Amino acid sequence: MRRGDIYWVNFEPASPPEFGKTRPALIVSNSEQNAVLSSLVVLPISSRGTEIWPLRLSLAVEIGRSRTSYVVLPGIRQISKTRLHERIVTASEQLLHRLDEALRLYLF
Repeated sequence: MRRGDIYWVNFEPASPPEFGKTRPALIVSNSEQNAVLSSLVVLPISSRGTEIWPLRLSLAVEIGRSRTSYVVLPGIRQISKTRLHERIVTASEQLLHRLDEALRLYLF
């Protein structure tokens, strides 16, 4: 479980406006900490909406259906590793650099 990996994640139970159901999510927490902690920090991925810098970033990888998918920064969430299902793909370095910039703008 490394930073940049995209997994299927069970987000239930959830309360609005939290993301629910089983959906893809991008791991944003540090790989070294991921190796020792029982939790991770992830960003949910949605196929609804459009890109809105810096809140929603389009992915250049196909996940499931052939729709454009978006990493949703306001959905940032700490989860237990037990919520993870199978790994889908690893995000590109280019996306992770854009994500770092977007997270700085969103969180700071």
